[in-house]
Order: sequence, then C-alpha cells, then structure tokens
Amino acid sequence: MIPPPDKKLSCARPVDPCERLLAALAGADGSTARGKTVALVLPPSPQLPTPGREFLISGPFEGFTAVATLVKKLGYDLKVLDCRPAGCENIDRAVKELAAADIVGVASYCDSFVFLQALTKALKEARPERLVFLGGPLVSSLPQLLLESTAADCAVLGEAELTLIEFLEAVLVRGLTDLAGIKGLALKTAAGVKLTAPRPQIQDLDNLPFPDYTVWPNYEEIVKAGQIIISSSRGCPCACSFCYKTIPALRVKSLERFGREVAYLKETTKFDYTWLNDLTFNADAPYAMAVCDILHKHGVKYHCFARVTGVSAAFAEKLKRTGCQGVWFGIESYDQAVLNLSRKGTTIAQIDAALAAAARAGLQARGLFIVGLPGETESSLKGMLEFIRKGDFIPLVKYLVPFPGTALYADALRTGKIADTEGFLRELSARRVGDNDDKIVNLTGLGEDLIRDYFHKIWELTREKEAV
Repeated sequence: MIPPPDKKLSCARPVDPCERLLAALAGADGSTARGKTVALVLPPSPQLPTPGREFLISGPFEGFTAVATLVKKLGYDLKVLDCRPAGCENIDRAVKELAAADIVGVASYCDSFVFLQALTKALKEARPERLVFLGGPLVSSLPQLLLESTAADCAVLGEAELTLIEFLEAVLVRGLTDLAGIKGLALKTAAGVKLTAPRPQIQDLDNLPFPDYTVWPNYEEIVKAGQIIISSSRGCPCACSFCYKTIPALRVKSLERFGREVAYLKETTKFDYTWLNDLTFNADAPYAMAVCDILHKHGVKYHCFARVTGVSAAFAEKLKRTGCQGVWFGIESYDQAVLNLSRKGTTIAQIDAALAAAARAGLQARGLFIVGLPGETESSLKGMLEFIRKGDFIPLVKYLVPFPGTALYADALRTGKIADTEGFLRELSARRVGDNDDKIVNLTGLGEDLIRDYFHKIWELTREKEAV
C-alpha cells in the first residue's frame, strides 16, 4: 500500500530508506490524490541536431519521463512544460503556464544555464514564497555555482527518484522548511550553499515504475510517431576523461522486468522503434543479446550505442537479426596515445575488429570522434582522417568540450583554459553541436585553425558517405 498523504513516510530499509516505497509505487496504479501541483520544466536547447540523431534532441527524454512518472505515481497533480518547441522558450509565457503550480522543478543540462537564470528569476519575482528547485546533470556537477548564479532555492542531485520521494513529502505535505536531513540535496542558506549527505544510487532497477508517456503534453504525437527512448541499464563503469556522467555505478534491469516494460510500452505508446539509451549497451554481451531478443519478440526496431570492446561476430549478427537499424561506436580517436590519455580503455585493434564485425554482419555503423583531445598532434589527426576516409562506416565528429563534472573540465580550470566558469556556461548555452564556428576550449598544443581544418574535413567525409 502507498501511504496516504496524511501519513509520514516509513522508509526503514538498510540500503536506502525510500527504495522500499519506490518498489511499492512501481506496482501500484497511483497514490491517493495529494491536492498539490508539481510542475516540471524541460529547458530549450540551441543545439543543431547531429544527422541521424534528431530524435534524441526533440523526442521524449527518458530521464525526464522517469521523474515525471514518479511525481504522478506519488499522487501529485503534474504539470509538464516542454520548452523545446519553437516559441515555447519565452520566459513570460512559461511563468504564466506555471502560475498555478505549488512547486516548480527545472531540469538543468550543459546548454541551459542562461535559460535557468532567466526562468528562476522570473518565477521567484512572480511568487517569492514558492519553492523552485533544479535537477539534472548540470546542477549535479556544479551545485554551488548553479544555486549561487540562479534564483533557485535548492537542487536535487544525481539520480533523482529516491530523493524526490522524501523531498516532495517534506515540502508539500508536511510543510517543512528545514531540509538538511534529506540526502541528495543542495540547499541555499544564509550561510551559503550547503550539501546534505549524498544519496546512494538505486540498488535494484526493477523497483522503478514503468515510464508513463502520458505525462507529456504531446502524448498523442508520441503515439503517432511510434518512437521512444528506453534503456535496460543505468550508469557506466568507465572513467573516460571527457565523459559528462553524473550517475556512475552500472546497474541493469532483470530481463524479466525489461520484457514486461517493453510489453507495457507497446500497449501504451504503440511504439515500434526505440533508441536504446544504454551508455554501454554491450558491457555484458550475453545480457545485451537477450535484450535484443526481447525487442525483436515485440516487433521493435532500434539503434544502440556500443563500445568497441568485445564486439564479436555473434554479437553483431544478433543485432542484425533482431532489427538493429545501426550501431554507433564511441571511437573518439584513432591514436593509441590519445586514447590512453583519455582513459578510454580501448585499443586500435579493438576498433578495427568491432567495425569489421559490424560490416560482415551487414550492420550500418557510425563512428563517433572527438577533435581536440589532449595529446592530439597533427599526425594523430592525419591518421584519424585517413582511417575515416578508408573505413566502411559513417563518421560523426564534434569538438572537444570539457563539460562540468569531467576530468578535463577540472584540468581546464587548473590550467586557466577556463578562467570564467559562468562565461563558459553562457557559451555552452549558445553552442551548437556540428557548428564549424562554435567556440572551442583548446587543450592541445595545436593551433586552433589546424583543429578546425580537420573538423571541417571530417564533416565533408560524413556528407560524402551519407550521400552514397
């Protein structure tokens, strides 16, 4: 049973005090109505969609869907404001849309800093007494700076679900103002920004509720399009220096749970295509192949990301047989010294073997590359360009960005490559992936013109290969 709103949460469990309640919510139709409205805001993005990845920017975000589903399951009235469509980013319009909400949560991403400043300021000016909180990867990486630089009152850090259960209960049901005892928060206080004790990650992903896509205002369009983003896991065990990751430990859903989730989503969204959002889909190849079988059983076609490690002929053939429309390999560089400096944990031989296995299986492969990694030389760039020119795959390239929360960001601060953090965040709010004229943070010993020249040449190859 889900506790009614007039009872205090009982969350006594060794791993985390609220995971038992999360499990109960997962199997329930919904909690008793609490009579409070929680608004969740998805910021706009200036990004130019990478060819073939438009859906990832414009579609229903999986993480946002999970948080909104939980709020609805807890019995709160839910208001979702998606500011990504053209015209929806207007701040005055957003304030009006959110006027009736009792609390407002705003997602934060690497390109949303300017929007966060403007929206939180306008929301607090309109209703100073109403609590506004942030969540998502950017504030999880830079909680002090984000709270000091915006009008938000507090932030939910890292994986949000367990913290939100306690946080919303404390604020909206119990009317508490002292939130220092809730794990996983950053709080704006008179003495400055304070972090509460860290929140452990969810131990068992089977305890998560199935995602409810009816939370989206354009639910009917989602059903019509037949495209959603799902995952069989969360987190990543790797430690790449450039990776923007705020949920570290890798956990997987049981295959039985994943099968039930796919069946539920087929029934509720009629989807027949998904982008698998697993960061390291093939970390456990036998498990990944079983996931492929489940998708195939339900008539779902898919794209996936994969590491080049352990890509066997059997794995590639399984993807092809089960409806994989393409596999995207995180290659980054074709120079072993650069890969080693980036802590990528891969070799040139593994890159060659993975691409060869995909080609033999008849899979469409894309290789993801970064221009400007530390250790880059003109020789390494020439080698990358030649490898791409000869390869049986389509390349996608981006400039290196030392995102907050990464090892490279810490290096850029230490060396003065980023001297003004707020200014850097404002630049990211205008940055457009794939734009030749984007500002770059040069962490190499090469001239910027040389870096840009190779970036342009790789994009020329991308256009040539896509036209074939």
